[in-house]
Amino acid sequence: MIVEPDTRFEAFAEREPYFAVLTASRFLAASRTPGDEREFFATGETLLAWMFQVIDAGLTPGFAPASTLEYGCGIGRLAIPLARRPGSVTAVDRSTAMLAHARREAAKRGLDHISFETTSSFVTTSRKFDLVVCYHVLQRMRPADGLEVVHTLLQRVAPSGVAVFQWPYRSRGSKLVAAARWTRDRVPGVNAVANRLRGKPARDPFIPTYRYALPRVLTIFDTSGFRATHVVLEDDGELGYATVFAQRHARSSRGSRPATHRPSASEPTRIVDASVDRAVTDEEISLYNRRAETYFAALTTWDHHLAKPFSLPDETPALLANFATVLQMLRLSRGLAVVDFGAGTGWLSRALTQLGCRTILVDVSATALDIARELFRRQPPIGDQPAPSFLTYDGRRLPLEDASVDRVVCFDAFHHAPDPAAMIREFARVLKPGGRAVFAEPGPRHADASRSQFEAQTYGVVENDVDVHAIGRVARMCGFADLKMSVFHEPEHLVSLDEYEDLLAGGPSQEEWLVSTRRFLHNVRNFVLIKSGDDRADSRTSKGLACDIRAPLPAATSGQAIVVDVAVTNTGSAFWLPSTARPGGVGLGAHLYDAHGALLDFEYARESLTDDPR
Repeated sequence: MIVEPDTRFEAFAEREPYFAVLTASRFLAASRTPGDEREFFATGETLLAWMFQVIDAGLTPGFAPASTLEYGCGIGRLAIPLARRPGSVTAVDRSTAMLAHARREAAKRGLDHISFETTSSFVTTSRKFDLVVCYHVLQRMRPADGLEVVHTLLQRVAPSGVAVFQWPYRSRGSKLVAAARWTRDRVPGVNAVANRLRGKPARDPFIPTYRYALPRVLTIFDTSGFRATHVVLEDDGELGYATVFAQRHARSSRGSRPATHRPSASEPTRIVDASVDRAVTDEEISLYNRRAETYFAALTTWDHHLAKPFSLPDETPALLANFATVLQMLRLSRGLAVVDFGAGTGWLSRALTQLGCRTILVDVSATALDIARELFRRQPPIGDQPAPSFLTYDGRRLPLEDASVDRVVCFDAFHHAPDPAAMIREFARVLKPGGRAVFAEPGPRHADASRSQFEAQTYGVVENDVDVHAIGRVARMCGFADLKMSVFHEPEHLVSLDEYEDLLAGGPSQEEWLVSTRRFLHNVRNFVLIKSGDDRADSRTSKGLACDIRAPLPAATSGQAIVVDVAVTNTGSAFWLPSTARPGGVGLGAHLYDAHGALLDFEYARESLTDDPR
C-alpha cells in the first residue's frame, strides 16, 4: 500500500528532523547540540539491542538476519544501528526530507550496505526480508491505513523470519483532551492558534497519535501465518504501547498440513494451558470469575457489545458463519429450553429467543448479564416469544435442575473455562436424554496465538487450547453417546465461473477448495456432543415429516353429514408428538372443495388423532 507523504509534515520534518521523531525539547533545532544528536542515535542502539535480546530469548536463539527492512525509518535512528550489524538494510520512509537526512548520517559513518527508499518506490517490489521492523510509526497513521500497512509488511517477511511491530493500544487521557486534539487535527485554523499560544510557529503541523484495537492487529498476525510468543506492554505517560515479536512459520509444501508449533526450551511458556481433565482449585475458579467481572465492569461504553454481531464489518462474516453451523447442529424448534453458556452480552441469546426458544443466559459476570438485559430492553424480540432467564454462575455448578434443558450452546466461551471437565459434566447433568451441547471454538493451537497471549497478559483471562479428543473422552464418561464435528468454510473463496463449473465437475478447482478448507479448519473446532437417549427429530420441526393418509370418501349429499374413517401412518423419520402438544402436536386437518375441485375452506375441520402418534 502506498502512503502518500503529508506535505505539512514534510516541511516540518525538514526543519525539525530530530524533534519530529522524539518530541523532547532538547531535540529542537534551536537548542540541539552535537551531544544531543549523539544521544538520539544512542537511544536507537539501546532499543535495537533490547529487540535482539527478546528475539534471541523468545523466538530464535542466535538470530542474525541477512536482510532487514525498517519501515518508517525517519532519519535513521534504528536503520543506522541496524546497518552496523552484518546483512543488508533497506530503510523506507514516506518523507523525502527524512530520507535525505538519513542518507547524510549513513554517509558520515561510512555505511554502504544500507539503501533508502520512499514508500512509493518500495511498494513496486516484492522482496522478502529476514527481519521487518515497524517501530514508532503506526501511531502517525489513521487506523484504516495503518492496518493495511501491517498486512502488507507482514507479507514481506520471509519464512522463519521475524517481525517487530509497535503501536499505541490505549489512552488514559481525558475526553476533553481527546476532543481538543481532534479539533486541532480537523478544524482549520485551530492548530495555528494553539501553536501561537504555546509560543511555537503557527505553521507547525499538529501531529495526531492514533490508537489501534489490539485484537484487530493481532488477528492480522495470526491470519498471515505468524506465531507471536512475546508481547510487551508499556505505559508512556497517558499512552499504552504494545510491541509484538512474531515469527513466520516455515513454508510447508502445497496441500500439506502446517507444522504444529512445539515450544522450544528457550521459548516463554504460554499464559494458560489447562488440559481438559486438569484439577482446578476453588481459588483459581474464584480468581478467573473476578477477572471476567472486572473486564466487563471496566467497560466505559456498551455500544460495541450491544451491536454484536454487527459491530465491526470485518468480524461479522465470521460470527455469522459460525452461528449458522451452530444453528444447524442445535436442531432447534420452538419451545426448547436452551442454555447459552458464557452468554456474555447476549447477542446470541437474543437470536435464540427470536427463534422461539426458552433461552437461559448463564455467565460468571453479573455486569455482562446486565448488558444483555439492556440489549433485550433496547431490542426486544419481535412477536410473542418466551421471556429469557438470566443466571449468574459460580464456575462449578450450573444453577439448574437435572435433565431440565434441551440444548446447551457454547459460542466462543468454552476455551475460557478454567475447569473444562467440570463444564462437560454439568452439561451432561442438566441436559435431557437425547439433548445436545453445541460448541463453536478455536482449535488446538489457540493458546499460542498472538491475540490469545495479549488477552491473557492484559486481562488475565483463561486461553485454553481446544483438544476435541480429550473432550470426547471426558464426555463419554459423563453420559454423552456421540461427538460430531462440523466441516465448513468461513473465509471468502471466490473463483471464476469456469473454475466454479470445474469444481462442480470434480476438476482441479476441487482440490484448491479442499486445501483452503483444510487450512481454515486447522484451528477451528465446531462440534456437537449428543447425550444418550432418543435424539430423533420430532414434529416440532418439518424435517423428517412424512405420512401416508388412507381416507375413502363417500359421495356427499347436500345437507347431510358424512363420516370418514381415516388411517394415518407416519412414514417419515421424525417422531410425532401427541395432538395436545404445543408446539408440534400432530393432528388431522380437512379442506373443503366444491364439485369442480375449487378450494372453499382451507381450515374446514381439525381433529385429534385417536391413537398416540409414533
